[in-house]
Amino acid sequence: MIGIFEKFSRRLGVATGAVVVCMMSIAMISLNVQVFTRYVMGQSASWSEELAMFLFSWSVLLVGSLGVREKFHVSLTFVLSFAPPMFRFLIEKFLHLITLVFGVFLATSGMSYVERTLGQVSAAVQYPVEWLHYSAPVSGVLICVHAFAHLLAKQSFENPEAEPSESSGSLI
Repeated sequence: MIGIFEKFSRRLGVATGAVVVCMMSIAMISLNVQVFTRYVMGQSASWSEELAMFLFSWSVLLVGSLGVREKFHVSLTFVLSFAPPMFRFLIEKFLHLITLVFGVFLATSGMSYVERTLGQVSAAVQYPVEWLHYSAPVSGVLICVHAFAHLLAKQSFENPEAEPSESSGSLI
């Protein structure tokens, strides 16, 4: 069961990374269109800045969930490097638990915000604003999945940083 959940988390991380790369590519194209239309044609495209903001907002939150998956979020490794192995192990598990709680909070409060903004549309593109706001609950769920996978991961007391043998690969 633990291995299956770890594989699911890893594959979800790879898929999230691919989505972020596509979103950022489209955002960069959109911003280039904005610059071209503004400075070359003398009129700016009304949709390009709004599309880039939408994609950037989603990308930031999705990359935040990848930070949990790949453990590149902020941590106190300097302090923990001096701690005994058992203490490091327990602190790591506690931090994953706190991250899981944060993911639940982000998902539930984000969904509440989506419900409060139902029916609103964006100014230029006229897309439903809740599409933008769904980024918070989606990211919260992804954070929960990755944090839970870390909680279930088999780590030794001697080397709490070691991942299970199945997850030795990187996202890229």
